[in-house]
Amino acid sequence: MSTTKSIVITGASSGIGAALAHAFAGDGHRLFVCARRTDRLAKVTEVHPATFAAGCDVTSETEVERFFAQVRERTPSVDVLIHCAAVMGPIGLVTDVASEEWLEALKTDLFGAFLVTKHVVPLMRTENRPRILLLSGGGAFDPMPNLSAYGVAKAGIVRLAETLAVELAPRNIAVNVFAPGFVKTDIFSTVIDAGRERGGLLYDTVIELINQWQDSDIELPINCARFLISDAAAALTGKTISARYDPWDAPEFVECLQEIVDSKLYATQRTNTEHLKGQAFADRLADAARKRKPGHAVTHPLAARQNKAE
Repeated sequence: MSTTKSIVITGASSGIGAALAHAFAGDGHRLFVCARRTDRLAKVTEVHPATFAAGCDVTSETEVERFFAQVRERTPSVDVLIHCAAVMGPIGLVTDVASEEWLEALKTDLFGAFLVTKHVVPLMRTENRPRILLLSGGGAFDPMPNLSAYGVAKAGIVRLAETLAVELAPRNIAVNVFAPGFVKTDIFSTVIDAGRERGGLLYDTVIELINQWQDSDIELPINCARFLISDAAAALTGKTISARYDPWDAPEFVECLQEIVDSKLYATQRTNTEHLKGQAFADRLADAARKRKPGHAVTHPLAARQNKAE
């Protein structure tokens, strides 16, 4: 596989999307970037004239189709999609936020991921082991009070990626979730503007993280993304990798790559009594489950495959 890749980055006008665009263009890759704010997007192409940039609202299928038609005119195939486009969404208790704003956040953060994936796949060639990276974060792993739309969307992205990893396996496309951790970007201005009354503990957390942020901190998520699109990570698919908490940069990670793929590590799962063996309350519940009458349990169509992987 060629070390130079054709990479599509959405949401490349600011934040982690812009940082990845600058990094990958600097690495010599051929970039195709898009965002709604074309004025900011132009700053990327000013620094990297070979980068193709176009305005695109990822919630509009018409605009997404048009963008990928433009990409198709300029490259025979796409090797990597990195979907960064996202909004924070409304901040406040679920009883207080505007319903329309809540839905709009899901359309950008989750439906947008679906649309760009749907329309990039036809441009990917099986022999190149294409990669799709969808960005997620803290909202996917823990409850996010006062930021429910963002949290729900990010959790949905994880399950979408895991599903796509199975669906697109026959096409040899790897699909993973990239969790960059906190990155000081404009998106958090929404939280700051909301204030502590609406933001609650989220507001305090963001203020603390911003105060701790150093410009050099961006290198860690950039290097993690570099790894995820590299030949070394070619076997990895269906996983959520945290740039800050997972040992992706350790030799052991690559050595165990197939075992990771075959396991439930770094994946969404419901914890059941089998995972908590030895804890008294869990053992009692396991006994109760065994005593249930036949017919209660329904076998999921993928259960056999999942059990075999374990």
